[in-house]
Amino acid sequence: MQEIDTKIRDMVRGIINKRQNGMKKGEASNNEDLLGILLESNASQIEEHKNKKDVGMSIEEVISECRLFYFAGQETTAVLLAWTMVLLGRYPEWQDRARAEVLEVFGDNKKLDFDGLSRLRVVSKSFLSLYI
Repeated sequence: MQEIDTKIRDMVRGIINKRQNGMKKGEASNNEDLLGILLESNASQIEEHKNKKDVGMSIEEVISECRLFYFAGQETTAVLLAWTMVLLGRYPEWQDRARAEVLEVFGDNKKLDFDGLSRLRVVSKSFLSLYI
């Protein structure tokens, strides 16, 4: 477990260092994801309070936040997918409707896109109504 923990910590630290070096070099801001927003906010807070101690997050705190969001998001997604399978198994008529809609919107195209996903009305409504 310690070996895995060290590997994950090192991987996240490498990503953070790469992003921070890019920020220092003035490369285009990549604050479109959580890590970018976190690093940019942290850097601006440190810059704003230069003369104060203990301002902003340490690298270890940033690593902890990244790990927390990654693993919490992974668990939440897994639970959502499992619950979706349970509901589709419990309500086969919705499964048939959802399958037909996906085939209608995407056809044989194996690659999904946001535009197509946003047009899935039966899928989004059915899961909300079954869940509530």
